[in-house]
Amino acid sequence: MKMAGRYIILLALGHGLNDGLAGYLLGAFARSNAPVLQIAIGLLLYNVLAFGGQYPVALWLEKRRDHKSALQIAYGLNVLSVLLSFIHYPLSILLAGIASAIYHVAGGAICASEGNATPIGLFAAPGVAGLAVGGYFAWAGYDLQWMIAGISLLFFASLFFIPRENNAVMNSTAHAGTDKFHIERHDIIMILLLTVIAMRSLVWNIFQLIHENNYRWLIAIAVSAALGKVIGGWVADRIGWRLYIMLSLGAATPLISFFRNEIILFCIGVGLLQSGIPASTALLIRSLRGQTEKGVALSFGTAIIAGALVFYSPIRNLLTSNVMVWIMALIMIGLMAWIRPKTASERSL
Repeated sequence: MKMAGRYIILLALGHGLNDGLAGYLLGAFARSNAPVLQIAIGLLLYNVLAFGGQYPVALWLEKRRDHKSALQIAYGLNVLSVLLSFIHYPLSILLAGIASAIYHVAGGAICASEGNATPIGLFAAPGVAGLAVGGYFAWAGYDLQWMIAGISLLFFASLFFIPRENNAVMNSTAHAGTDKFHIERHDIIMILLLTVIAMRSLVWNIFQLIHENNYRWLIAIAVSAALGKVIGGWVADRIGWRLYIMLSLGAATPLISFFRNEIILFCIGVGLLQSGIPASTALLIRSLRGQTEKGVALSFGTAIIAGALVFYSPIRNLLTSNVMVWIMALIMIGLMAWIRPKTASERSL
């Protein structure tokens, strides 16, 4: 069994803990007595580092080829960031941002190395949930720094059980067979996939709900997104990535368009929308001809930054309107129908 298969649950839990730590620190900093400008700059720098920093990390990991050490560095920085939060919140948030970028790419690349959507979904699922839960505990005023530091330290120690020699297997798997699995028009496909992933990102909606203290919707949406990613990755591997993306997006669009004030139906729509991300990420990696680290960084990092440009743009209301939701759905469904793989073994995707 490959490294990802044996350690997927451990890496997924680490993802949830990583994002939960970040959510707690960001929430606690926002509620502190620091100047508003300092808080705004801290939040901005965290997002730039955590999401924008993933592509440079991917380039570094492609040369270093030691994902275990990268994971250990990430959690070493996480522990340090929590300890620093007692004396200097801005610096602790910057370290948490760097740690997040490293962990997302290293852990995501390991989980994506098997070439399936299921491990990607399992790894991605706890992220939004962790961010929401961490933000909630900070908003509720719980003093959890020491507990989070202890759990992070225990997780750091658990990473030593991942055998370093399996990294070579993981990397050879990630880059093997790239000619066999080449997809035509891969550059255009990559751009469109990134665009759609960005439009479907919940990260900025989560930050907005934290800001508004709307934790009833926050927790419900986070749980829906997590379940959607787990179930969606598993189903997509069995019925085909392209087919599942079309079905999930087609079912999610009317629910999100017409039931934004009905929490149950809206959450079902969110779950369906998010459930296509593992398959979209797997297709993105394949369109990059097996460059797993770059594919993960573009999906989990660059696309999220692009989503921020939409979320905070002056034309946000237009871009998030019902009309735009339907337009994006049609673009994605058309894209999936348009992809024509070269090999017979890939046509089921």
